[in-house]
Amino acid sequence: MAKTYDIVIDGKTCSAEHGEYLWDVAKRNGIEIPALCRSEAFPEHRASCRVCIVEVVARGRSKVVTSCVYPIEGECEVRTNSPKIVQDRKVLMALLAARAPESDLMAAMATHMGAGESYERLEPLDAGKCILCGLCVQACESMGTGAISTVNRGVDKE
Repeated sequence: MAKTYDIVIDGKTCSAEHGEYLWDVAKRNGIEIPALCRSEAFPEHRASCRVCIVEVVARGRSKVVTSCVYPIEGECEVRTNSPKIVQDRKVLMALLAARAPESDLMAAMATHMGAGESYERLEPLDAGKCILCGLCVQACESMGTGAISTVNRGVDKE
């Protein structure tokens, strides 16, 4: 039997198993954390969009983590909408909206998160609607075809 911990997410005490991902604990307890690159259809999560960031306070230290791949390893406090996280998500959404200038979803999410007009200096990339989340690659791999993939890393990824 796996060890369990009591963690606090936005003031709500939740039970979590050792190694369970923070995003899953939050979802199970009715706490919404936004995510774009995560699908229940795939057991592996790549954390490529980073929209699911949260602030974790453990042992007196605070850090920003990607909740969909952050394993619970002890008791902690989690803040899903602290001022720092809200600001960091605005930047992330502005960058994703600039990467996918033709995506109505990205534009709507950026506006909803307050990233609409404040980041006009970002030049849109010529990338259409793709944010390089990798879900299409995972779907293709799961079918055994491997016809779709990403190439390069970092800012050169396409």
